[in-house]
This record gives sequence, C-alpha cells and structure tokens, in this order.
Amino acid sequence: MENNAELIRLEEFVDKLLTKYNNLKAEYHALQDTLRERDAECADLKNNVFNLSTERSEVGNRVAGLIGRIEQWECEHDAAAEKSNNSGVQGFLFSDDAESKNN
Repeated sequence: MENNAELIRLEEFVDKLLTKYNNLKAEYHALQDTLRERDAECADLKNNVFNLSTERSEVGNRVAGLIGRIEQWECEHDAAAEKSNNSGVQGFLFSDDAESKNN
C-alpha cells in the first residue's frame, strides 16, 4: 500500500510538472507571436518616419524655392521701381502690362 501511495504522489507531481510545462510553452508561443507583431509594427513605424522625413525635406526645398523666387521678385521690383517714375507696387505691376500690350 505504501508503494501505491508513493506512486500516486509521483503521478500527481509529474502531472503538475507537465501542466506547468504546457502552460509555459503556450505562453512562450504567445510571446513569440507578440514579438513578431511588435517587430513588424516597429518596421512600419521606421518606414513611416523615413517617408515623413523625406516629405518634410521636399516641402522644405519647395518652400526655400518659393522664398528665393519672392526675394528675386523683390530685387527685380526694387530695380524696376528705381528706373521707373511710377511709385508703389500697383504702378510697377500695371506698367509691365502696359509695356507688354504696347509691344
């Protein structure tokens, strides 16, 4: 009888160990899946950051181009205003229209 009780205890102990092992194995696989999902999410976020920085760079270049064009226009306007007897922006703007119509 004593041997039978010891065998039952051993069986219960082994059953508990196997249950814990199976639970840990399932948890491990779930964590592996979560890790793969997070890695994919990180890769997507890095790609988005790269795309946004590229877009930001393009916008910055376009804005710099517009500012350059405005500065060039201002320089041309100042030079033309000095040559012209017309004063103010309206005189300059309309004087070009008048000259192009006359030509």
